[in-house]
Amino acid sequence: MRAFIAIELDTETKKKIVNASKRVRTRLREVKWVERENLHITLKFLGEINDQQVKKVKKIIEEVASGEKDFLIKGGFIGGFPSLNRARIVFFGIEKGKSNVIRIFDTLEQKLSENGFSRDKKPYHPHITIGRAKKRFYDLKDFRDVKVEFEYHVKSIVLYKSTLRPEGPLYEVVFKGELGRNG
Repeated sequence: MRAFIAIELDTETKKKIVNASKRVRTRLREVKWVERENLHITLKFLGEINDQQVKKVKKIIEEVASGEKDFLIKGGFIGGFPSLNRARIVFFGIEKGKSNVIRIFDTLEQKLSENGFSRDKKPYHPHITIGRAKKRFYDLKDFRDVKVEFEYHVKSIVLYKSTLRPEGPLYEVVFKGELGRNG
């Protein structure tokens, strides 16, 4: 199955993200906007994994999650990859709780690499992707003051199955590791 590990967001937070992005959405053409129900904070994209790998990933998520305490995140300003003035990916950053998310990523990355998964080549930046441009880059400097205001209590790490469909991807929760069992 095609899979990734992420921090899920609740419905109220997702609504705030969509509302905060309206100004950007109306001005940028040729951007595929992420559906509200699919908004999340990616920790690690795994790609295609088999049943044996799924078992390993579940165990790793449980181990990492149990060693972390639950924590609060707050939304941040608009951003873009590879850069704000030349963006193909449009996202909202994380203001508070960023160091917690990075620590979880680092621990996952270490344990996954010890179990045969490849490490990411790019530095990790916690964010919530809201759109992807297919045909061109966008200059987002005019939107740098756009911020999403939310507070969300992170309580778990989730393994998602991603099914690609013509109408857009379908994300399904496969496993959820609750934070703080031993943390």
